[in-house]
Amino acid sequence: MSLTISEQTEARLTEEARRQSISVDALLERLISERAPGVAERKSKAPELPVWHVGVLGSLHRRDIYDDVP
Repeated sequence: MSLTISEQTEARLTEEARRQSISVDALLERLISERAPGVAERKSKAPELPVWHVGVLGSLHRRDIYDDVP
């Protein structure tokens, strides 16, 4: 894969990579992973369900749940 970038952008990337003592490829990988976590990573996480600690309730009747019963 190849990208066309301006000379100014290339110089900035090279300087930042040199400042951090890493390669330009490593710098770009780091920037991409910081900005946009992988799609597979997002899909693998199941949504968290709420945990309700309600204790022992015993038997419930409709009147305990709904207020439409006299």
